[in-house]
Amino acid sequence: IFSSQVDMTLHTGNKPINSKGLKRMNEFCDFVFTKVREQHVICGGHSIWFRSFFRTYLPYTMEHQAKKKKIVNCGIVAMTLMKTTTGDGIKYMVDPGSVRVVYGGFA
Repeated sequence: IFSSQVDMTLHTGNKPINSKGLKRMNEFCDFVFTKVREQHVICGGHSIWFRSFFRTYLPYTMEHQAKKKKIVNCGIVAMTLMKTTTGDGIKYMVDPGSVRVVYGGFA
């Protein structure tokens, strides 16, 4: 059951030294919208990565605790990731009203 519910194909070990975080976050969003058939995605990762993700994809002018604080260890936060196409290409965003603490919260 584990192998049918977890996709580790993109896990290639440590990130390359010369890679950019924004590129990896956009690749994650591309993956979610092009490769995943399920309606819901559960992902785990480092709290700093998630804080950077929220800083990038929540509205720039909006104040939000997810942009300032990290998710606590073992914390769970739900959100809705959205995709749109503009004159500048594909853009991703987090619906600010959808960010919800399931367990633990931000610290």
